[in-house]
Amino acid sequence: DEDQDPIEKIFGFFFGAKEEKPMGMDRFGPERFPEQYPCVKDQWADPVETDMDGEMAKIRPFLKNTNLETRGLKLTYDANRDGWDATSFHNCVDKKGGAVVLCTTRMGIVCGGYNPKGWVGYGEARGSIAAFLFILGGQYAKGDAPGIKLQKVGGPGLAQMDMPEAGVSFGADSLVIPFADDNPRLARSKLGSYYERLPDGTNTVFGKDAAVQLRDLKVYHGVYEEGEYIPFTDAEPFALY
Repeated sequence: DEDQDPIEKIFGFFFGAKEEKPMGMDRFGPERFPEQYPCVKDQWADPVETDMDGEMAKIRPFLKNTNLETRGLKLTYDANRDGWDATSFHNCVDKKGGAVVLCTTRMGIVCGGYNPKGWVGYGEARGSIAAFLFILGGQYAKGDAPGIKLQKVGGPGLAQMDMPEAGVSFGADSLVIPFADDNPRLARSKLGSYYERLPDGTNTVFGKDAAVQLRDLKVYHGVYEEGEYIPFTDAEPFALY
């Protein structure tokens, strides 16, 4: 190659042409392993034919570059159907892989999050840099964007607090639904430490409120064929990714 300097020509003679992506590193990019990277915030997943449920169709765009992007979804937990308590929650969601949480406040705000590692109910903090929160509709629905996504910050750790005596907990405080005995519909949100704040600096997914009452709470998991491997269905005591 006329563009090569003498050193490159000597290297090429002995070791072959220089690779555009040395040592096959293209095999480890976001296209093949998307959940080794933070969520994308300006790209949206295409519809999936099996999204018959209207809510599935609404949350599908947020799943771009996740393990659930093209996989069918199923409703595994509905608090109004299954119960507003930790036992019912974990009976429905544990050991089913990554999942989407969708909740609606009594004021009509629709929000939730993607938990790539799912729940197992062993009392551990499950880390993932690919986890994110989202707000559906409202002022954040512009053009092709159905809403806004909020990335995990501070590294992958504590993406989800998986406690058998509690419910959803993105970080220690970012989106928490503890299922308190005396107030099971209570949800709290404080952004900044584990998930990023909104562009204007707002530090809650609930508009201006740090705590709200929920009208409904649902969890969707991926659909797997019988015998198909489901990732992240056991404890990960040393996982930091």
